[in-house]
Amino acid sequence: MNMDIGSAIKKLRMDSKVTQEEVAEYLGISYQAVSKWETGTTMPDITLLPKIAVFFGVRIDDLFSINHEDELARIKHILSYEGLSEQSYLYAKRSLDAALQDNPDDVGALKLYARLHLNKTNGDLLEAGRMLERAMKLTPLDEEIFGMYRQVHGGGTYKAHSDDDWIIRVCEPYAKEFPQNLQLIDLLVEAMIRMRYYDRAAEYIHRMQPDNNKEYMRQIYLGDLELARGNFDDAKAIWDTISRENSRGQYEVGERFNRINEYEKAIECFWNAFHAAVPPRHLDAVFSLAFLYTKLGRKAKAIEAWQLILDTLASDYNDCGSDTVEWAHREIHKLQEA
Repeated sequence: MNMDIGSAIKKLRMDSKVTQEEVAEYLGISYQAVSKWETGTTMPDITLLPKIAVFFGVRIDDLFSINHEDELARIKHILSYEGLSEQSYLYAKRSLDAALQDNPDDVGALKLYARLHLNKTNGDLLEAGRMLERAMKLTPLDEEIFGMYRQVHGGGTYKAHSDDDWIIRVCEPYAKEFPQNLQLIDLLVEAMIRMRYYDRAAEYIHRMQPDNNKEYMRQIYLGDLELARGNFDDAKAIWDTISRENSRGQYEVGERFNRINEYEKAIECFWNAFHAAVPPRHLDAVFSLAFLYTKLGRKAKAIEAWQLILDTLASDYNDCGSDTVEWAHREIHKLQEA
């Protein structure tokens, strides 16, 4: 971290469009003192830091300038863990504005700016979408960008916006050029299926270029397409071609059977997924089992699934005290008390 407080004060002053004299008058000092801070000749007395922070509407920590990478990491931490207050929103916005002014093609800053708008309010979804559209032009193989774009136009953890035609218009040119971007293909195919553009969806499913570890996704999408067309038996037949030894493939198939209420088949697939996994094992399938057993009223089986989660966390991740562990214990207790 760079402890150049003077540079931080100068940047805040310039961003706020105030003079050295105005800062000095508020603090009860001479403007020459402010000038010396900004040139690095002297540093402000520590007792003045709270008043300086109040004047610029920032936290005292914000007076300690940090490099670009640290700045983005701090904003990412705020968005992921701290919660977005009005003050932290203004800090992040100011920092990202400055980063993009220095480099309009800074993909990391564009992605964070999109997250900032998504976290603040659903009213900012349009601006988030614009940031992501700029980012996808710069790095069209970045799957995270297209995943976030789906949250802007189509739901996810944010307010759903039925805008599939918009998704298709923006994303289709990239899908034609970059069929190896599976997140992009997934986004586009889902939108086309919802819009009943079945033939166009099939075209992109066949054009996709997954690596060998994800070749099963073609069968997943083809099954989704047949299901949307109303061909349930054809969809299930396609999904059944995915090897029982393919952990991720079996998990995806289990989720499909769960959605169409074929619970016994879903349970079979989830168990296949777990048994085929290689340590350190993903636990998505076991979580799905725990939720499904609970939904079906099979308490003993649900407890068994939660206990398997605890055992796997301990054996594969040496995790005996995380939030996930505490959650599993709570769920077991609730089931035992019910």
